[in-house]
Amino acid sequence: MTYDVIALVRQTPDPRAIVAGMIAAGEQLRVRETANGAVIQLCDDAGRPLVSLETPVLVQVPGEVRRLLGDAYDRVGVPVWWMEARAPSGRPEAEALARRFADEVARRLDGVVWPPKAAS
Repeated sequence: MTYDVIALVRQTPDPRAIVAGMIAAGEQLRVRETANGAVIQLCDDAGRPLVSLETPVLVQVPGEVRRLLGDAYDRVGVPVWWMEARAPSGRPEAEALARRFADEVARRLDGVVWPPKAAS
């Protein structure tokens, strides 16, 4: 299982914001590309993945974010970029890294993060 954190952002994700999110997650982490570049993994010194960052997806269908995340996110509206960070379960530190990445990206690109901090 994984712990998923989603940043829903209004501005188009750019490399500068994504790298800032990666640095916020942990400057000491190693970076590797998988799935032919569709996924970036942040890894520990032993090369074990701690967070997988998926390619941002543009959501343009009204009600789609609400359908996937619930009524609380109905206010987000569309279009919105969906940026997902996945941390493996059983690695509590990985959950915090995924959250820091999403928080920083949302801060920089006018967004919100799911799940809310109280639920994480």
